[in-house]
Amino acid sequence: MEIRRLQQSDYLLLASAIRTLVPLVSDEPISSQTIDEAFLKQVLGDKNCYYILCLDNSTPIGYLSAFRFPAVETAVFQIYLYDIAVDELFRRQGLGSRMIEELKRHCGEDKVDFIWVGTSLDNEAAQKTFEKTGARKVSETYVEYTYEF
Repeated sequence: MEIRRLQQSDYLLLASAIRTLVPLVSDEPISSQTIDEAFLKQVLGDKNCYYILCLDNSTPIGYLSAFRFPAVETAVFQIYLYDIAVDELFRRQGLGSRMIEELKRHCGEDKVDFIWVGTSLDNEAAQKTFEKTGARKVSETYVEYTYEF
């Protein structure tokens, strides 16, 4: 198994991961027509976008996405860990933890001071993974809102 951060040339690998793994964490169906390869190249070229995959024989079995941004009120960079998913056949093998550790390694290289992640109250597996990898629980409420344009 290989766990690594994707580079701009890995856009087809990211497209494959989106088709197979993102539906595990999203209520939205993903079709090949909705994946814009030019856009994937663009985001993979952005140093503030982190896409980490776990691969088994070049097949994506785990996916993590995170985004770096400045916290201007404290003058530090932080990361929002947006999504993490592992194929059902490979769960409970520590792959989520290993992808988070890879993200943390990049945080050290990129001078990031803080990772923020949230999950639903009933997602015990995610909570255990975050705690196992050193996250500290700061609250037990989660309300989600979206703005659509």
